[in-house]
Amino acid sequence: MIPPNLDDALHTHFGFTAFRVGQREAMASVFAARDALVVMPTGSGKSLCYQLPALLLPHTTLVISPLIALMKDQVDALIARNKRAAFINSTLTADEQQSRLRMFARGWYKIVYVAPERLRNADFLNALKQTRVALLAVDEAHCISQWGHDFRPDYLHVREFADAIGRPPIIALTATATPQVQRDILAQLGLSQPDKIVTGFNRANIALRVRYTPKDADKLRELHTILRDERGSTIIYAGTRRDAEEIAEFCRDVIKIPSEFYHAGLDDERRAYVQDAFMRDDARIIVATNAFGMGVDKPDIRNVIHHALPSTVEAYYQEVGRAGRDGKPARGILLYSPEDRALQEWFIENDAPEPQKILHLYRLLIKVASNAPAWFAPIALQKQTGMFDHHVRSALQQLELANVLRRIGDAQGKIGIEIISTAPPDLRASTARIEKQRAHKRRLLAQMIEYAETNACRRKFILDYFGDHGSADAPDCCDNHVETAMESARRAEGDAEWVPLVILEAVRTVKRPLGRDKIAMIVRGSRAQDILQWDYDRHKFYGKLKHLTLREIGDVIEQLIERGYIKTIGGEFPVVALTPLGEKTLTARAAIALDIVSSASQQKHAEKKATLKAGGTIERTLELAQQGLTVAQIAEQRGFAASTIMAHLEQLVAAGRIAPDRFIELNVRDQILAAMQHWDGQFLSRLKELLPEEISYDQIRFVVAAQKAKSDEQSSRDSSNSSVA
Repeated sequence: MIPPNLDDALHTHFGFTAFRVGQREAMASVFAARDALVVMPTGSGKSLCYQLPALLLPHTTLVISPLIALMKDQVDALIARNKRAAFINSTLTADEQQSRLRMFARGWYKIVYVAPERLRNADFLNALKQTRVALLAVDEAHCISQWGHDFRPDYLHVREFADAIGRPPIIALTATATPQVQRDILAQLGLSQPDKIVTGFNRANIALRVRYTPKDADKLRELHTILRDERGSTIIYAGTRRDAEEIAEFCRDVIKIPSEFYHAGLDDERRAYVQDAFMRDDARIIVATNAFGMGVDKPDIRNVIHHALPSTVEAYYQEVGRAGRDGKPARGILLYSPEDRALQEWFIENDAPEPQKILHLYRLLIKVASNAPAWFAPIALQKQTGMFDHHVRSALQQLELANVLRRIGDAQGKIGIEIISTAPPDLRASTARIEKQRAHKRRLLAQMIEYAETNACRRKFILDYFGDHGSADAPDCCDNHVETAMESARRAEGDAEWVPLVILEAVRTVKRPLGRDKIAMIVRGSRAQDILQWDYDRHKFYGKLKHLTLREIGDVIEQLIERGYIKTIGGEFPVVALTPLGEKTLTARAAIALDIVSSASQQKHAEKKATLKAGGTIERTLELAQQGLTVAQIAEQRGFAASTIMAHLEQLVAAGRIAPDRFIELNVRDQILAAMQHWDGQFLSRLKELLPEEISYDQIRFVVAAQKAKSDEQSSRDSSNSSVA
C-alpha cells in the first residue's frame, strides 16, 4: 500500500513537487510487494521508482547495475542529499570493499549498487547472509535478454541469485525494450504475473535529425555548423577510441569549445575527472564511445550527436534520450554515411571468439584448475590467449553453457573457476548459438540503417519500433517534416537557380539508383562507355549542364547533400536519393541558394577574360605588391577587379614568390592551418565550413596555396637529396 505521505517524502528527500508519469504506479507495486517491469524513456526518472521506496522501506534495497559510471553518478547524487548509499565494485581498494561490506552486513546502507558479476563473489555473499534485502532492483534490465541491444551474460544469474536470497520483490527497469525484449526480461527473471508500467517512448522535446555526410570531412564540417553557436552541453558519440580523441581535439582547437574525450581505455581516475568536468561545465563537449552516459543526470544537455552509426535503434534512442532532461528543446543528430555500417558489421562478426580460441582457453584453465578451483586475472588470460577481454568473458560463458566449468565468483579483480569435466567440450551448440546471435544483430543493424535512410517520419519510426501506438506529435519533430520550410520558398529564376533543380530531377528520374559521379556524368553529357552502355545518353537531362565542368557539377551535388536535398544511401557502393526536402523543392520548383552554382561558370569565364586582359602581367602585380600597395590599391592602379588581383597574388603565393602573411593575419592563418588538419583536400567549401564565417575564401586560398608551395619545395628537396644519394 502506498504510504499516505508519499508526496511529502518526495519533496523532503529529493526536492520534487510532483511525480512524473508512471513513477507513482511503479512505487505502488513496490509498496505492495509485487514484482514490476518498468519501461520509461531515458531521462524520465526511472531511478526514482526504486530510490524513494528504498528510503522508506525497512532494510536494504540492492540495485544491480551494469556500469561503474552509472553507479558512481547515482550514489554521488544520493550522498549529496545525505542518503546512506554505496556502490561496491572493482574501482575500490580491497580495504574499501571490506569496509563497505561490513556496513552492508550490518544493514547500515539503505541502497547498495553492485554489478551482476558481484552476485557470485564469496565475500559479498557472506555479507549478504547477515542482512536482509527488502527490494531487488534490476536496472538496465534489457541486458538480461539475448534479443536486446546490450546482452550481458552475467545478468542471466540474477534469477538464481534472487531465489537464493528468498525471492524479495523485484523491480526491473529499462528505457529501451521492444515487446519481444519485454517478454524475454520477464522469462529470464521468472516474473510470472508482474505489474507492467510502460509510459511511452515519445520524447517530444527532442528534435530528431539525420545529416547525410559521405566523408569524414563532411562530418567535421557538420559538427562545426551545429556547435559553433551552441551554448549548452553536448555529447558526441564516436565509433572508436581514436575517433573520440581526434574529434575532441577538433572541437577544442578548431571550434574553440572546451572538450574532453572519454572511453574504456582511460584509467578510473581520468574517467572520473572527465565526467566531473562535464558535470561542472568545465568541459561543454564530451566525445565518447558508448562507455559514457548511462546514468549521467545532467539536465541541460542540448545535443546528442552520433558521429558514427549505432548498432541498434535501442542503443541510439537510449543515448539520444540523454538530451533535454530539463524539458527544454534539444536535438538528437545522426551524422550518417552508408560506409559507417562497415564498422558495425566488423563488430558483429568479431564479437565472439572462434571455437579454436575457446578450446585454447579451456586447455589453459584445466592445467591450473583441474584438481581444485582456481582464480584467474582476466588480463593474464588475455595475454596468454591473445584474446580481447570481451572474448575471454564470452568464451567462459560458452564453456559454462557447455557444462565443462563453473564460475564460482569474482574477487579482487580475479575470476573463480571450477572445472567440472576435463573432456574436450562439445562446442557445436555454442557455435550455433553464436551464429544465431550474429544473425539477430545483423537484423538490428538493418533496422538502424532503415531509420537513417527513411523519408518517413523518424519519430513515428521509433515509436512503431518499440510498439508504442501513442501520439508522435512534437513541436519540432524531425528533418523529414519540411512543410514549414517550403511555405516561404520562391520559384527558381534564371539559369543558375535551375542548375540544382536539374540535378534533383536527374536523381529522381534515372531508371535505377546511381552514385553521385554517374549523375554528374549524365547531366554533363559524358560519352564514357558505361554511360552509353546503359543508354543514359537518352535520358531527358543528359547534357543539360554541359556548360559546367564535372568538378563544378560535383561541387553542386556536394552542396545539395550538405544542405539536405540529397542523401547518400546504400551499402558498399552508395547511391544518391532525394530527401523529403529535395522532393518538395522539386515539386515547387523552388530556388536553392548555393555558394558556387550562381557564379561558378561566370566566375570561370571572368577569370579567363582577366588573364587575357592582364596580358601575362602578373609580374606587374608582384612589383606593386612589393612596393607595399594593398589589393584595393593595386586593383585601382591597374584598372582590374579586386578578384583578378587576388587571383594573381594566389598564383604568386603558390609559386613561392610572395609570402601570404602580408595579406592575412597570423591568427587567421593559424585557424586555417588547424582546420586543414581535418580537411580532405577536395572542395574549399568543406574547408570553409570548418572555419568562422568572417574568414573569407580569398584568405583560405592564400594559406592553401602557401602550404602547397611549401609541400612542393619539400618534395623537390627530398628528390634532390635522393638523387645525390
